[in-house]
Amino acid sequence: MRDEDFLRTKVPMTKSEVRAISLDKLQLQGKTSFLDIGSGTGSVSLQAALEFPELRVTAIEKNDDAIAIMHDNMVHFKTTNIDLIQGEAPTDIPDQQYDAIFVGGSGANLTAIIDFALAHLAVGGALVLNFILQENALEAFQYLQTVDTADLEMVETRIAKWHALGKGHFFKPQNPTLIVSAIRKVR
Repeated sequence: MRDEDFLRTKVPMTKSEVRAISLDKLQLQGKTSFLDIGSGTGSVSLQAALEFPELRVTAIEKNDDAIAIMHDNMVHFKTTNIDLIQGEAPTDIPDQQYDAIFVGGSGANLTAIIDFALAHLAVGGALVLNFILQENALEAFQYLQTVDTADLEMVETRIAKWHALGKGHFFKPQNPTLIVSAIRKVR
């Protein structure tokens, strides 16, 4: 989906190219439950819900402005398979099993969120986390090396888009994004 399709405010949004990689790593084909932690504008939840209509999406976000714009986007896209929760992760997340979990924002609760995710992720389910701060990505990666995961990897994306400037053009860069992904192992 194009970024321009979403209603926008100053709330951060996972951009289309990063969404494409993250959604690919979530392996949502044939899945029935998906959790989006720190959903922001809802771009990941909304694209997942629209591309996989059989998927039940639970999105949690604590920020009032983010909740408002995500709600507006849910109405804009006429989605009916998203449960939007305003609250803190992980304490306010429904206690159920999920086939895939995405973490777009973790605040200061990163380790607790990873522990919750792994305890509530189906065996073989994908966990994907996005970061712009290298320290947070490294903390998540190092922690995931110590727990029950397989196929752990971290990739960095650097996206720049072609823009006009006077009589010429240049590539305007977005923030680099680090994508950490892992699969929950069989216990």
